[in-house]
Amino acid sequence: MPANYIKSALAAAAVLAAGTMATSGAAAGTDDKAAIESTMSSYNAALNAGDTAAVLPLYTEDGIFMPPYSQSAIGKEAVRKAYDDVFKELKFNVKFNIAELVQMAPTWAYVRTNSAGTTVHHSTGTTTSEANQELFIFKKGDDGKWRIARYSFSPTNPPSK
Repeated sequence: MPANYIKSALAAAAVLAAGTMATSGAAAGTDDKAAIESTMSSYNAALNAGDTAAVLPLYTEDGIFMPPYSQSAIGKEAVRKAYDDVFKELKFNVKFNIAELVQMAPTWAYVRTNSAGTTVHHSTGTTTSEANQELFIFKKGDDGKWRIARYSFSPTNPPSK
């Protein structure tokens, strides 16, 4: 057998094994699941409070924030600026619902969420309905804390005409 075939087969087996453990709950231990859910809850509270200082500790040092219609904010300083800009314009009242939480490895997990609520636009004073689907990639730090390594979302409400 060619070496590339063997490597591919081993990689596929590892992915399948990790997926089986993650969905069965063996890899996503109760403590890790609770810690990730706690980070999600803290993020939801910080977003609704418009509090960049509360958002930043929830990200890894090399975290990436990927909002729609914008360039990615890469690293803590860029993430800080992006959230400052968002909070200058928007005041959120949203709730995240976890649709899926999968621990892919001892220090990596993803969370797929849906959120809904309202957003006040400071520049116009208007309030709009807010609905999104989100994907969070989490990394467990050397200190045992789960933080957001990557975060991307897209609106599920149709654009206004």
